[in-house]
Amino acid sequence: MTTDAPSRQFLTVAEVAMRLGVSAPTIRRRIASGEIPAVQLGGPGTSVRVPHAALRAWLWAVPDEGER
Repeated sequence: MTTDAPSRQFLTVAEVAMRLGVSAPTIRRRIASGEIPAVQLGGPGTSVRVPHAALRAWLWAVPDEGER
């Protein structure tokens, strides 16, 4: 049986950047500003991951350029 569910629940910054067609620094800035939801895996300076579900919800909530 095939499903569309992601094999992992979290994406790296690089994976999000590639999927959205932007740079990793752009994703990091949006995470730092609170625009893109993310979780940090440890203390300061550790890896950050973006939950699939949160990214999907954020993408649906962002208006198209023509709607702004």
